[in-house]
Amino acid sequence: MQLTSFLGAALPVAAAAGVAVSAACLLVPALRGSLHLRYVPLVALLASLLALPTPGASAATVALVFVAGVIVVVRGLVPPVRFPRPTGPYGVGTVVHRWSDPGRPEILSEDPDEIREIVAQIWYPYRATSGPRSRYMEDAGAVFSSLLAALKDVTGGRTALPAWLLGHLGHTATNAILEASIAPEETPYPVVVYLSGLGGFRTSNTVQVEELASHGYVVVGIDQPYISASAAATSGGRRIPMLPRTRLYARHDPGVVIAHLAPDVDLVLARLDDLHGAGQDEVALNVDLRRVGVFGISLGGKIAAEACRRNERIGACLMYDAAMPASVVASGLRAPAMWLTRPVADMRREHRRSGGWDDDVIEETITSTAQTLAKQPQGTGFHIAISGMSHIDFTDAPSWAPLLARMGPSGSIGVRRARTIVNAFTLAFFDATLRGIGVPLPDNTRFPEVECTVY
Repeated sequence: MQLTSFLGAALPVAAAAGVAVSAACLLVPALRGSLHLRYVPLVALLASLLALPTPGASAATVALVFVAGVIVVVRGLVPPVRFPRPTGPYGVGTVVHRWSDPGRPEILSEDPDEIREIVAQIWYPYRATSGPRSRYMEDAGAVFSSLLAALKDVTGGRTALPAWLLGHLGHTATNAILEASIAPEETPYPVVVYLSGLGGFRTSNTVQVEELASHGYVVVGIDQPYISASAAATSGGRRIPMLPRTRLYARHDPGVVIAHLAPDVDLVLARLDDLHGAGQDEVALNVDLRRVGVFGISLGGKIAAEACRRNERIGACLMYDAAMPASVVASGLRAPAMWLTRPVADMRREHRRSGGWDDDVIEETITSTAQTLAKQPQGTGFHIAISGMSHIDFTDAPSWAPLLARMGPSGSIGVRRARTIVNAFTLAFFDATLRGIGVPLPDNTRFPEVECTVY
């Protein structure tokens, strides 16, 4: 009876909190005409909760209200994602290709006859503003499963979420218009290749990709089989899940694996060359393959650096929060290179709070970056440390569930501020190195959280 009395007093308060949080998350999209149909049942649930149990209500009624309140609160914590509108003068178009490399065996597969293949999504400048918008994820279920397994692995099991919490991402639209005509005003456009990290996917930095495209870049993001969360094979209709870290390097050491993955960038450039030569692809006809950059996060940053070291066509290399492979440390990078990262104190704070990198990975990242920067031609190496950042703040992930991110793996900087800083430095770097516009560093007085060092 004492428990029933407690529930009778406390649980309606919890349900009321659920109503308040969820009302805010649901009412604003509804007023703006952007409430997805799948949220209509939740609105009905809100209406029923407005009649909270009165004193003397049965324990069953109180418990039912409490459970309903919890469900609504959980949904309030993961509201629909709305990507910010890019700031450039262009809209953004997008198209997807599937490419294979018959001459390159897939060493990460157990099938000796498998060849290397990738899924490439291209974003590009587009003048019109209407048309069907691209979905954020192509196969959300498969991506969620691998992505959450990677998150659990990276954080040592300290951050584990159920897949249904991210189900709303399967319904999320981006700003990009599917198969739109490319804007002809400033062609040809420079090309930038984007590489996600282990457990990432080709659209996991959509904010940065769309920002670049809106400013006159053709950006190619790729799903890399066995390290991307889930990649579609070019034939057979199968999907290739990522290998966890413990298996990724089981048969080959890290240097061999990275050397195998870096030519995916070469494959992108070769296929764009082929499409340009065939004269049948509108986007490929309007790219300038003499102005090529690459950027990536985490393992994608390592692969980007290795691709830049190997391929002289790449004229700019940008790494987000990544250690450098031994081959790059040994030789350095001849092209201008920028590292966007965070202070060591933030790396360790993230580890204590939600898992993240252990001391060995932190030491490898700091040391390998410093050694590579020491070999840069004078004035071409840029080290940018952003205070208050966590690893996932360099991606779209904090936007998926902002309140959950703030309570767990995200840093203190906040989603919008992190996005603003990363976008500003990314655009300034590629503008200066690939287009000859401005300098590689934006006005630092706008960003007191940032410490910039030029080598």
